Amino acid sequence: MLTLLALAFAAPPATAPVEVAAVAHANLQRPVWSPQGTQLSFEANFHDEKRIELHVGPPEPNAFTKVELGARASGSLTAGFQATGPAGQVIHELVWAPNAPGVYAFAASNEHRDYDLYVSEGVPLAPAPGADGGGAWSPDGRWLAFTSARTGQGDLYLLDIQAIEKPPRQLTSDPEHSELYVSWSADSQALVYVGHADVGDHLWLLPSLEGTPAALTDWPGLQIRPRFAPEGRLVAFYANRDDPERFDLYVMKAEPGAEAKKLAEGVVPDARGPSFTPDGQHLVYVADDDAAYDPVHKVAVTGGSPTPVALGTVGHGDLDVVVRNGVPWIAYVAQGREGDATRDFKRLYVAPLP
Repeated sequence: MLTLLALAFAAPPATAPVEVAAVAHANLQRPVWSPQGTQLSFEANFHDEKRIELHVGPPEPNAFTKVELGARASGSLTAGFQATGPAGQVIHELVWAPNAPGVYAFAASNEHRDYDLYVSEGVPLAPAPGADGGGAWSPDGRWLAFTSARTGQGDLYLLDIQAIEKPPRQLTSDPEHSELYVSWSADSQALVYVGHADVGDHLWLLPSLEGTPAALTDWPGLQIRPRFAPEGRLVAFYANRDDPERFDLYVMKAEPGAEAKKLAEGVVPDARGPSFTPDGQHLVYVADDDAAYDPVHKVAVTGGSPTPVALGTVGHGDLDVVVRNGVPWIAYVAQGREGDATRDFKRLYVAPLP
């Protein structure tokens, strides 16, 4: 116990995190940096109301704007929409365009309680009966992959951003699985995703946009939320392989038959999957450790002992890392600072990554 507490209250961070957002009666989640590090998004989850808000803005206090469905606002793309949505509205899963600053796509529930994809200008993307969501923009900006139930239980589709008026192309049609949590390789050629079925969740690889899906894992239990490294074909993911009650952090090459390496035991799965440092050499994650108030750790992708990341906050959750002006920065949610009298709903913080 003393060792755990010592890790939680290690040396103070060199640069104290800044609390940039808090929303009354909501837990904040899923912070996502824009590729340039000039904008940040987050979701506010009102659990009792079954409602999720999406907020976008520069990473500064009191600088965020709520995105709402309705009439398009004039001015900035990040201003979102001005009409208030219905009770129970869910607006979430933002993904930034890699090469068009300020442009993003997101999913939102419609009047039929399905979900459609939208871009920040207010244009619905390939609307159709059945839920669409889980968008992933290719690093070259050309493609937007997403999951849709328009023709079944959930297949992957692909939109060509250069021919947005054309219907999306169906990439998968596996009757045994729903395809979820898609992630692009750095060269925009391959996709890794979760095949969800009653027997468990496993990782699959689409080696090219013209290729045939191949299984990457087939262990009992769950292998979830894969994420490609910033360069190369390394994939990080979570799995409960060794203990059905515990998720661990793994990496493996995106090749069928490749061996997976376990990097850390007992982690809190991030909503968007594991977060690589921008150089691809480390993964930053939240340790599932109540006694130490769920601290943030960093571990090399080659293995070794994880090290604590001193942030001076407690009760951590989702995080994301980006380069800003040549320096890695972390955005994350936490219940407050060490020593705070009140630790209730999760808030959003940003800081240079120690």
